[in-house]
Amino acid sequence: MSRTPAPPSTKGRPAAAGALRLRALGGLSLGEFRKVKSLLLPVIVALEGPTTRRHLAALLWPRAAKPEVSLRVALHALREYCPDALWGEERLSTGLPCDAAELLNLRGEAAAQAYVGAFLPDLNVTDVSAEFEEWAEHWRQRLARHVQSEALLLAERSEPGLAAHWAQRAYDLPGAPPAEPDTLRRLLALSAPASALEAALRSELRELTGRRATDGVPSARRAAIPAARMLGREAELDTLMAWAAHPGGGVAVVTGPGGIGKSTLARALLRELTVLGRTVYLADTEGVQHASEVAARLAGVLAGPGPRPGRADDWAALGTALPPGSVVLLDGLDSLDDPEELRAHLSGLPQVRWVLTGRRSRLGRAPEGDLLLALGGLERPAPEASWLDIGVCSAVQVFVREATRVRRDFALTAHNAGLVASLTRRLLGHPLALTLAASWLRVEDLPAVHDRVLQDAGALRTEGGDGDGRRGLQLAAARSWAMLSPALQAAALRLSVGADFDPADAPALGVGHEEVDALLQHAFLEAYQPGSERLRLYPALDGLLREQGRIQPELLQAARQTHAEFHLGRFAARAPEDPATDPERGNLTLAMHAALCAATLTPALAEHLMAHYDRRGMHAAGMETLLALSERAEELGAPDAVQAALQVGSMWLAYRAGRLLDAQTLAGVFLQGPLAADPASRMKVLNTLASVRGEQGQMRAAADLLRQALRLAGHLGDPMRERFYRMNLLTVLSFLGEEAELAGQMAELEAGLRDLPEAHTWPLRERLLALRTHMTQVDLPGLQQEAQALAAAGARSGEVRQQLAGLLCGARLALRQGDWRAAQDAMAEVQRVTATVQDNTAGVDLLLLDVQLAYARGRAPQARRSARQALQQPRLRENPWNLIELLRLTAPDLYRQDPAGTLAFLCAAAQASHIHMGQRQQATELIRTLHGAATPGPAAPLDLGALHQWLRTQLA
Repeated sequence: MSRTPAPPSTKGRPAAAGALRLRALGGLSLGEFRKVKSLLLPVIVALEGPTTRRHLAALLWPRAAKPEVSLRVALHALREYCPDALWGEERLSTGLPCDAAELLNLRGEAAAQAYVGAFLPDLNVTDVSAEFEEWAEHWRQRLARHVQSEALLLAERSEPGLAAHWAQRAYDLPGAPPAEPDTLRRLLALSAPASALEAALRSELRELTGRRATDGVPSARRAAIPAARMLGREAELDTLMAWAAHPGGGVAVVTGPGGIGKSTLARALLRELTVLGRTVYLADTEGVQHASEVAARLAGVLAGPGPRPGRADDWAALGTALPPGSVVLLDGLDSLDDPEELRAHLSGLPQVRWVLTGRRSRLGRAPEGDLLLALGGLERPAPEASWLDIGVCSAVQVFVREATRVRRDFALTAHNAGLVASLTRRLLGHPLALTLAASWLRVEDLPAVHDRVLQDAGALRTEGGDGDGRRGLQLAAARSWAMLSPALQAAALRLSVGADFDPADAPALGVGHEEVDALLQHAFLEAYQPGSERLRLYPALDGLLREQGRIQPELLQAARQTHAEFHLGRFAARAPEDPATDPERGNLTLAMHAALCAATLTPALAEHLMAHYDRRGMHAAGMETLLALSERAEELGAPDAVQAALQVGSMWLAYRAGRLLDAQTLAGVFLQGPLAADPASRMKVLNTLASVRGEQGQMRAAADLLRQALRLAGHLGDPMRERFYRMNLLTVLSFLGEEAELAGQMAELEAGLRDLPEAHTWPLRERLLALRTHMTQVDLPGLQQEAQALAAAGARSGEVRQQLAGLLCGARLALRQGDWRAAQDAMAEVQRVTATVQDNTAGVDLLLLDVQLAYARGRAPQARRSARQALQQPRLRENPWNLIELLRLTAPDLYRQDPAGTLAFLCAAAQASHIHMGQRQQATELIRTLHGAATPGPAAPLDLGALHQWLRTQLA
């Protein structure tokens, strides 16, 4: 950088320090000030802290006759521009914000964005000391290494496409020193296949580490060796890539024993497809037992964190969320109890390609047409192979790769190739076994490792044969365990009681960060989720850990207690719908079971768990979880309150999942059992059973059950549930048309509103307003005033849903009164509000109002257009009310072109028990108006799917 004078414009205009930033990355400046040596003073002080004048003068003016004078001149020029840039007498300090100093406190993407260039790049300043030049180079490399490390971590936590971007950024970082082999290998695993970065990394690695395994191999043979980072599974990866390229759906099954490389293959496929631009998802399904849990895991991947509308474990909903041609990887289906149910759900989504990985016994038989890949050990060299031939075998390459991570000086040579080849044969090419054996090099040399494997392999036998490498894994795992210190063994056992863990939580589980690092080095832990820092013990080591756990039951019991206290305590402190609980759900289930065994589970925790599954939309998965817990609670003789809470939760979630028969059966068994003697539990079950009867169209039975639940709530003095059950009863009475009782119950509810805060009354007033609009005797002006008040209250409080409810109700009432202008104004306000908040939940209601308004004003073509748009809305298909309402509005128009079809659907609606009484009466009145019949004749059951298709056909 050349020496430049301060701009004349700064003379006489000192700059305030608070408004300036000292820039040392990508250049050197302070506002418009550019004097190099003057600027270097606050840079040194910002990075080193308060610094003596003598040291600064020696750094920057080592050969000056009077260094102190030169320092004083530089300080004067700097202070003339910025008086507060440096202060102090003997030691100088600065308060200027400096980008280089701030960089060290930044992490992740923030650090990468702040690094606009190298520290003091191309600094061209004369007469400075060699010590300053070394200082500048030290800081240049230190800052670059910090950003490079953060970029590398970002790459390892990102999905494949973004990972390649961050890997390139880390490699090309200006100012960074030459990368070490370990860093290059990490970058290579993240680079895009066949990219320029991959070629550069391979070339640089070859130069740093010397002769590669393929050096010296004839060029024709070298060309036949796939240039992929995934050792030994290139053929399987190519097969999966070719299979995924075909149009339409299908299932590919990847099987093999634990640790054989199924998950590695799945992640390699994810990476390759992502780089090619394919829509691909990876869902970790380790530990799931039911198809509903698989759906919930996949929904979490599709939606990410945050609230999930509707049911997260609904396979039909997942089908609409998955784009045609997408590829979904379900990795780790080792605990699945119902593979046939899962297959049935997958076959219902024919436009998606599925890759399932797991042990073959858990995945069932592969139907004809499925792709089946059974993984065995990696390729091992023959005993007579030359050392060059040994080096190209994938099992040897895996061992050498892992060995160099343990000992940087390790390399495959003609002298040790025979030992490595023999070792891979003894371990049957099992990837995890090879990784574990390589970790022994920390304490033993290669001949000792080989001798130990040779001795143990001769004594060990595996039932059912050894062709898949299980024998080698057992051998390596047992030896690796023996090499762990007692403290590390205890740490591994403590971690084995959970599903996985966040490294930040390890100390709370009784495991220090140093122990986590050591277990990673010994290949007992893996980072298994792309884009996440969560760790877990290798699932393939479960057998070893269970065996060791039986030797130390007290340690395991204490670990389970610590694990349960930590996870249940944190869960209880969170709101049930908090998405932060989602990654911990596997740990949460284990903690619940542990608390049951320890007799520490409370009814409140069981209810909190039910609320979590309910509010996160995971009803079927939650039902299975709580049902398993309730069965376990019964076996252990848990307190009645705990058993009741779990059983009530499981039946409620069964109802919410649409499994009405299961919910009905569970409720019936409960009401006949001893737990029903508790009034609070009986009350909740009666409400659940009433909800089931309502869904089944048995409205009178639902009303009777709700009356019983309402009486119990009154006896128990539970005003919140009393209001809730009364509202449910009002809805049922509205369906039945029991207006006399409806009016009485409304009066009871309104009487209690006076004792509630105003904010709590509006949701109830909203429900009451909706119910009154469907009664035969209504005060339209009074209802219109209530609708306006509801909308105004929602606007004041920011409750958009409440505001929209008031506006939509006001539009409906205006249409009933024939006030077209008021209806249009209310509809326009709805559109304005929804556009502001990007809310589309009112779309169906607006379109139905459009249909009604257009017909009322004699504009049938416009009405049909709005009706066609309404038919395309998902909410219209989900809610029978909306579909019947569309039939009611369009029936007079459609009767002219299909009288028989119109009358058939109107008769079916008039006699459907699960349709609102007001809509049934309207359908009857339409039959009388259109056909002249006093009462509708017998009709077939109402088929909503057929009605939807008929409306589409007629309105086309």
